[in-house]
Amino acid sequence: MPMPKRSMPSALCWGEVLWDLFPSGACLGGAPSNLAVHLAAIGVPTALVTRVGSDMLGDQARHELLARGLDVRGLQTDSELATGRVGIALHEGEPRYTLHPGAWQRIECDDSAVEFLRITRAFCFGTLSQESDAGLESWRRALPYLPAAAMRFCDPNLRGGRIDPELVLEHMRAASVVKLNEQEAKTFEDTYGCPDAVRWLLEDMNVSLVAKTLGPSGAILQSPTERHTHPGFPATPGGDNVGAGDAFSALLVAGLLASAPLQSIVEAANHYGSYVASCRGATPKPSLQLRQNIAELLGTTY
Repeated sequence: MPMPKRSMPSALCWGEVLWDLFPSGACLGGAPSNLAVHLAAIGVPTALVTRVGSDMLGDQARHELLARGLDVRGLQTDSELATGRVGIALHEGEPRYTLHPGAWQRIECDDSAVEFLRITRAFCFGTLSQESDAGLESWRRALPYLPAAAMRFCDPNLRGGRIDPELVLEHMRAASVVKLNEQEAKTFEDTYGCPDAVRWLLEDMNVSLVAKTLGPSGAILQSPTERHTHPGFPATPGGDNVGAGDAFSALLVAGLLASAPLQSIVEAANHYGSYVASCRGATPKPSLQLRQNIAELLGTTY
């Protein structure tokens, strides 16, 4: 039976949900999951297509995603593989990750996913869940169902400079908007022999917009015809920086869906990213005042 159109989301995030295992305890994470939670938190109706195990962590993930306002009809359950986990240790204030295999490597393009794909306005994905053969095949099956006008947002997973050149190239060719950080830009330049990763994405990959984040120094948004920068906002000491990039991505996607000016988008995205960097965990709940400030910057009402 088709899903009721009245409740269909504007954004669809595709990829891993993981439990971040900090020394102090476990928090729900995974870049696509973090992005989905942040989008929902700022008022964008959002669904997540992912896969968990038939275990306690899978049940907890479903419960928490529902509590954070997500549409979880795309949450699949694997009878064999466990819910994903990633160990996180902080080194000089920056997170270091140890990834464990899990159900997220076998996401399927099932009937529920297709229902979301057919009507989504923004399809958001990384590259990690497609590193398995099963995950890549499902992602490839998903793309033809997207509306022609849908935004295709990609945040590649290149932590530690690791890269599968052919896999990432395929994802860049499928994307219309790409977000990357300074290290990822350097990895692109070294891998593909381009002097400027942003220009390469715009000119050779035909990406419509590239966001390059610069850590505490802000970010750049660049299209074939515009370039906008923001120096960033200082993070309050005591945070762990986990999820700050996903928070930036959420504001980027939300701003583009709202057709906000690029300068307003880069300011709002830096504002929200610095808030998350100031907190512990990847998905702290923004205050009403913060959501109102963001809505004002983007010219939206949530």
